[in-house]
Amino acid sequence: GDSCVETYTKTIGKCTPADACTTARNDYQQNGIRPTFCTYSAFGTTLVCCRDGSSILNAAGSRPQPPAWNSDPNRQSDNRRVSERKCDEYSREVVERVDFIPLLPDPETISLTSAKCDYIGVQLIVGGEKASQGEFPHMAAIGWANFDGGYDFKCGGSLISNNFVLTAGHCTRDPAALNPEPSVVRLGDQNIDPAVLDGADPIEVPIKQIHKHPEYKPPSKYNDIALLELVSEVSFESAIRPACLWTKPNFGEHRMAIATGWGVTDPDTRQTSKELHKVSLSLLNNNYCDQLLVSSRNRLWRGFQDSQMCAGELRGGKDTCQGDSGSPLQVVSKENQCIFNIVGITSFGVKCAKTGQPAVYTRVSSYLNWIESVVWPGE
Repeated sequence: GDSCVETYTKTIGKCTPADACTTARNDYQQNGIRPTFCTYSAFGTTLVCCRDGSSILNAAGSRPQPPAWNSDPNRQSDNRRVSERKCDEYSREVVERVDFIPLLPDPETISLTSAKCDYIGVQLIVGGEKASQGEFPHMAAIGWANFDGGYDFKCGGSLISNNFVLTAGHCTRDPAALNPEPSVVRLGDQNIDPAVLDGADPIEVPIKQIHKHPEYKPPSKYNDIALLELVSEVSFESAIRPACLWTKPNFGEHRMAIATGWGVTDPDTRQTSKELHKVSLSLLNNNYCDQLLVSSRNRLWRGFQDSQMCAGELRGGKDTCQGDSGSPLQVVSKENQCIFNIVGITSFGVKCAKTGQPAVYTRVSSYLNWIESVVWPGE
């Protein structure tokens, strides 16, 4: 197998089928240490980093705690907010159970879980790269009916439950459209050009009701957030799956976030993309961004409020742009790489990908009470 590094012992090992690695079984049984997973083989076999030698000694107080998505849901505290409980539910849908049988008399089977999904990461919209099919399964394209009998997709959003999509407030009305309000949400797609046959199997779900934040007063740039209630519940599968909501006011260890969308990828041509793009952006301090964007203040935007956030690349070249509105700014869960946490909603920018001109996003954590009251009332 390929060489690997075992996370807890920092020793070199080889990627080996889980059921053939004695040291991984011993480490888990005797010390509570989860195996370091390599990948999945072409035949669906789970591979772990298998080191040579005997099991490591258990040091007092050093036993790692299992991640939340690996724990018994019945033991979870009931006083967490509903969006956190829902996130655990979503996380359990994208893990695979691996059973180990210790080499002992009368052994009990040990079950572990590992994340399994299509996310391949962002190595580096404007300055970004194309996303893979199914890589961001919560992405939603918001469509307005056109004169040709089809839809014009002008905004993005995030599926956050089986019948709600989170987007920007200004994505709920387009006076120039045949019908000013959006009428449909497309899920499970990477290329929104209907003429392209790429193996995707997207669905289009009519919008039942639009819930704008009660304090969103267009054309003001504040409280730019809305929820689209779908006419029917969608079934989750590999290409259609909800994202979690980031619940903290700060971003912890995260210094970068991923923006996704079908917006303009070349500011010179102003042409929106039919293919979903992704780009990594720096999370910036509001006070610092306030100074950078001071010349952009006007009667519609008087500067940053706590309910807004700032992200971009100060040297330019990477940004969200027109057409990305409503799309998510997200971070990957530290516990489960298959789960995205939505930290922001693309609201507006001054100039796409220009030096010293970051974009402004709606801060999701500032609106959790309202979101939960609409999406999960009474839970």
